[in-house]
Amino acid sequence: MMKRKQQFSIDINTGKVLKMAVDPFYDVFRTLDPREVPPAFSKALGSEENVMILPSSATKEQLALYREYAEAWITADKQSHYSLIMDSELEKLPEDKTPWIIGVENKFASTVSQEMAVYNSFIHTDSVKFENKVLQNADRGMMITTFAPGDQSRTMVFMTPGKKEAIEGLVRKLPHYGKYSYLAFEGDEPTNIAKGQWPVVNSPLIHVFDPKAQKLPMKDTETPLAELKPVFSEKRMMEMVRFMASDAMKGRGLGTAELDSVAEYIAEKFREYGLQPMGKSYFQEFSTKIPPNKGVIKMKNVIGIIPGNNPEIKDAPVVVSAHFDHLGLGWPDVHQGDQGKIHHGADDNASGVAIMLELARSLAKSHPGRTIIFLAATGEEAGLLGSRYFVKHIHDYFSKPVFADVNLDTDGSLFDKKLLVLNANTAKEWKFIFMGTDYTTGIKTEVVQKQLDASDQVAFIEQGIPAVQLFTGATPNYHRPSDTYEKLDSAGLVKVATVAKEVVDYLANREKPMHFTGQAKEGNHPESQGNTTQASSRRVATGSVPDFAYTGEGVRIGSIIEGSAAEKAGLKEGDILIGMDGVKLDDLKVYTDELKKHKPGDKVVLKIKRADKTLDIPIILGAR
Repeated sequence: MMKRKQQFSIDINTGKVLKMAVDPFYDVFRTLDPREVPPAFSKALGSEENVMILPSSATKEQLALYREYAEAWITADKQSHYSLIMDSELEKLPEDKTPWIIGVENKFASTVSQEMAVYNSFIHTDSVKFENKVLQNADRGMMITTFAPGDQSRTMVFMTPGKKEAIEGLVRKLPHYGKYSYLAFEGDEPTNIAKGQWPVVNSPLIHVFDPKAQKLPMKDTETPLAELKPVFSEKRMMEMVRFMASDAMKGRGLGTAELDSVAEYIAEKFREYGLQPMGKSYFQEFSTKIPPNKGVIKMKNVIGIIPGNNPEIKDAPVVVSAHFDHLGLGWPDVHQGDQGKIHHGADDNASGVAIMLELARSLAKSHPGRTIIFLAATGEEAGLLGSRYFVKHIHDYFSKPVFADVNLDTDGSLFDKKLLVLNANTAKEWKFIFMGTDYTTGIKTEVVQKQLDASDQVAFIEQGIPAVQLFTGATPNYHRPSDTYEKLDSAGLVKVATVAKEVVDYLANREKPMHFTGQAKEGNHPESQGNTTQASSRRVATGSVPDFAYTGEGVRIGSIIEGSAAEKAGLKEGDILIGMDGVKLDDLKVYTDELKKHKPGDKVVLKIKRADKTLDIPIILGAR
């Protein structure tokens, strides 16, 4: 029999009991009463029968906006059934369907506002109050969920898109916010600016003796018998990023003393965490000739290992890789006007290195079947120099081929997005592995099956090794001085680390082989070649950031950089590039190859798909 406990809030002056709670934290191994949990968007998302209600008193233009929003939502949600009606057609809200009330002009908006009053929140014609925060309605998208009037087993939703340009983004993003009771977004590519859950105010386990005590918190003051320490430290990772992306490190350029300082820093972390070196030293040193005028540069990868303990598989290691170099003061890739400025490289790729170090710390005392190699690779920005050298020489240390590589690159901008898994076409097992992490961690991933020449995982793929990159998406700060520490999503680092640990731990103990299905290349890429990345050999830019998760034909634009050639030409987020001067753009690689043929100032014609239209848009290419 489970022991019950009681908690009280007492007026210290009078000794009067204001509020009492019975087992307020006893929420497992039983079905909760609907009154014990706040209304959340997830319940509406799971409703099979829904009605979207438009405001008949809205202006013609506003009603058209609301209708477009409603129809976009209905089209996107293929699992549920919706009807679409005007509020003038209803005397009261239906009781057999979940009502979605659109627009502040809606006659049922006041019903939602009445239900919000218990949370000290209200909907006004020009603003919305969320508990202690007031937001103006103008051009802001809102989503509010409350209980249906008189029935806490049902929910209703209030929504407004704010502006036409935000509709596509809201329809795409809102389903990922299911646990929240209220949300607010702003901008054409809607950015979340407010979110929260309503407090539980009518739980049958809580009795309020004084109405003024309704919102007094009830805290569990008992000490647990055992308490688990957090697996990953958000603070520790951000401190690592701050050091590597500091002004003092001058962008970690190839052949610099600052890059050597970061290598020493990583080696010391491996030593501190108890990892063993691969060979006599944590450093894998080599020299490389870098054309056209860099000469011969001494380089070093930093490598730490956790030895495997299964004799059958320990010599077929799993690699966790992340590059620690960046562009220094602007080489080998620099945008016009950024020459001589420090390219801090916080997201690309201090974020990946910090996550790798946290993984090393977390797994250091584990006993994996396979050896786990942590590879901090140098020279990624100049053509995957460090990772290609590593792959070429791994046979000097292990008798069997590398089993798989998990590469961490540009992982500091997750925010409200799914974590992208690039190059998942390299093994059929990747899809199922990440389906598993979605379930075990609750962190959603998006598996990208396209072949992408993206980062150090390519060095492994070239040799027929299954490899993926965990990637939080390109931002306008990519390869620019503005890629700085304070712009990162620190909580997102923990999420990426959580997914990565699940994957690495699984791979390190998997005995069955992975079936390579990627595109390996004949021959090696000797370190003396000094191959440069695609970016460094391209001189032009459109100013559009691709959507790497797009799986269709062509190149979908994920965002547009302000003031860029793309913005001036009228390209928009969501446009799909399908041709350039008559050349069909099948994918991102073809698009990049075509751009290499041009110089800044060239005029080309892009063929795009926008909604159900195909358009030809002339654009004057800008300089990178």
